[in-house]
Amino acid sequence: MDLFDFQKSRPDLFPQFTLKDTLFLYYNCPQRDEILQLYSKHIQICFTISGNHIFHHGQNTWVSDSKKGLFLRKCTFLKELPPDYDNWEVLAFYLKDDYLRSIFDEFRPHLNLVDLPEPNEEMMEEFVMDEHIKLCFQSLIPYFGAKKKLPESILESKFKELLYNVFAHPGNKHILAYISRIVDRFQTPIWKVMEENFMYDLKVKEFANISNRSLETFKRDFKEYYGTTPGKWLTERRLNLAMSILEATDKTVREIAFESGFINASHFSRVFKQRFGKPPTEFLIPPAKK
Repeated sequence: MDLFDFQKSRPDLFPQFTLKDTLFLYYNCPQRDEILQLYSKHIQICFTISGNHIFHHGQNTWVSDSKKGLFLRKCTFLKELPPDYDNWEVLAFYLKDDYLRSIFDEFRPHLNLVDLPEPNEEMMEEFVMDEHIKLCFQSLIPYFGAKKKLPESILESKFKELLYNVFAHPGNKHILAYISRIVDRFQTPIWKVMEENFMYDLKVKEFANISNRSLETFKRDFKEYYGTTPGKWLTERRLNLAMSILEATDKTVREIAFESGFINASHFSRVFKQRFGKPPTEFLIPPAKK
């Protein structure tokens, strides 16, 4: 599911307003499925008001709560309901790269950019919040659903103050380091984009979005690096992952298909048999033989 497009199209579920290249959301999460695979083509910053959610990417897990913020890069991830789930009340912002660059350029003279760490490679990162940051984002909540529209200049001033305090906090230099890459128009290597996201059911256009490339540039760079097409590479990579899971666990074919990036178990079984000569059911390990 393209999370940005879905949320933007459902203001009834996700109260919202827009400011230039930023989408503001304040909502109680309507998720009912235990786990969802989601894709975001824009950077997202989340502030938990109450409750919590569990996020997974690769082998890493993050739990949102009201004591820290969550910075999500462009990526695909799994969002899981915690065992004791009651509600997740959240204030979230989607930021497009060009607007983030313009804000960073405005803040640059006032930020400490000396001795920044190397940007982390994680797709999600927690960031520190203090009382000033909390007061900043809480001041935006009353404007959701307000009958009188707030002048855009005031709204932008409030939002910039929030971002500045997040960026300027000495505990958030890792966020600042990543944003400086965006400002420099850094392109994530093709291999890194693919290895970190191939196990998710994405279209080629969505891989291009995550890599900060146009579809045409992505296909060209992919061909140059891998020597084949994205479709062929993805099928082969996902099948190899599925085989490794089959050989090490007693998970069901449906579970293995999902974890390997195949949204349809029947399709997975068919292409698996074409590749390995036997259906995946013949490779399943009985629990007693593990």
